[in-house]
Amino acid sequence: APIEVLNGTAENFIVTKLYHVPIEGFRESSHEDDDVLSLSTVFSPDDIMRLRLESLNVTLPAALMLLDPDRYPTQSRARKVIRQRSICICRNRGNQSNTSATLEFDELGKVITRILRGDAIGYQRRAGSDYYAVQGAPYRPPPFEVPVAYEDDHVAVVNKPAGVVMYRTLETEGGRGGGHGRDTLLSALPYVLRPSNFHDDIDDDGGGGGARNSTILRRPQPVHRLDRPVSGLVVVAKTKSAIVHLSKQFEFRKARKTYVAIVNGRPRQSTANENEASSSGWNTIDYDLDGKSAITEWRAVREVKSLHGRDGRLTLVELRPKTGRYHQLRRHMAWVCNSPLVGDTTYDEGDDSALRLRKRGLFLCSNEIELEHPHYNTQSGRKEWIAMGGREIRLGDALLWENEARGMVMIRARTELPAKFESFLRHEDARADKFLA
Repeated sequence: APIEVLNGTAENFIVTKLYHVPIEGFRESSHEDDDVLSLSTVFSPDDIMRLRLESLNVTLPAALMLLDPDRYPTQSRARKVIRQRSICICRNRGNQSNTSATLEFDELGKVITRILRGDAIGYQRRAGSDYYAVQGAPYRPPPFEVPVAYEDDHVAVVNKPAGVVMYRTLETEGGRGGGHGRDTLLSALPYVLRPSNFHDDIDDDGGGGGARNSTILRRPQPVHRLDRPVSGLVVVAKTKSAIVHLSKQFEFRKARKTYVAIVNGRPRQSTANENEASSSGWNTIDYDLDGKSAITEWRAVREVKSLHGRDGRLTLVELRPKTGRYHQLRRHMAWVCNSPLVGDTTYDEGDDSALRLRKRGLFLCSNEIELEHPHYNTQSGRKEWIAMGGREIRLGDALLWENEARGMVMIRARTELPAKFESFLRHEDARADKFLA
């Protein structure tokens, strides 16, 4: 379902808490049997007279005290928050009541602002300082772009650029605090993803949205990782149930990932499996790493000439890891196929051919991923999926569809390869044609 995000009065501000002023106005006095706050129970007669408080016309601090007495127990507390430019207002312009579809917060609240019946009041925060109601998120946007391939209230798939680390390191070699600071994918996520509006009925306390946040992660969380020099798709959870469901898929190898790489030379199949290539061209590497089973499927997609490549060739390959061992793809291609990835300073053996091809970094990209949707396969999620029409829904670079054989709603996201892949292959091929002619 589409995500509704209420924007604040300035760029990069969002409304994280919403209050509706009753269309009939505030009560002037309370009944003995109810707990509803009224003007007479909150303010003294002198304050009511001095501030000119009426049922249909009150000051902004008074409205906050009436609507949320726990957060704004005194006028000084309400005024302090207002002076921090954290309160915005959407006026009721003739509507019977403001709904989320019609809310537009275009007025910044002031201490002297008067609030009328039917108005909406919002508490706004900078989209990076407290996007998911967590203290300590960065106040400045990251110095790199993170395209979003897919996003809903439960899960997102983002495209990590090469050279960006996933998390801040805990400690540097000198014993100081962690390196990379805010320049990590984890720190960038609050800027590129929208806050979840998922409302778990189990957590609903009937109070208008406070308890629903108990199921939403305070910060969107990646459920797997890519090495720093690797670019491509990363799956991110936005709710607590999603992170459990998605993490299990990666743990038990239910998520299917496809990588594309450029390798040095023409890959050879291992002797044990050289006759096992499928009709689609896929080959299988079954070669243990660190004493554990490790399996990779690969196929050649394109081959170009190269002055510096092994045997005068570079090959574009697709890779599908069936297990998840450390540097599995890089080690399998280098050790089994005798074709290390271009730019792999760890496993390219450092010969003359490898050194000449290192200048543009590692050529490895996770460009496609397929996995079960963490919500639409639950009992309540199935109802939402049916209401959305089911079957197949295309959203940007991703596809939602129902796998009838498995009876599961699936996500498949795909991204284009970084431009350096095509430019490098063309450059190498053209140079070879020029100097070998």
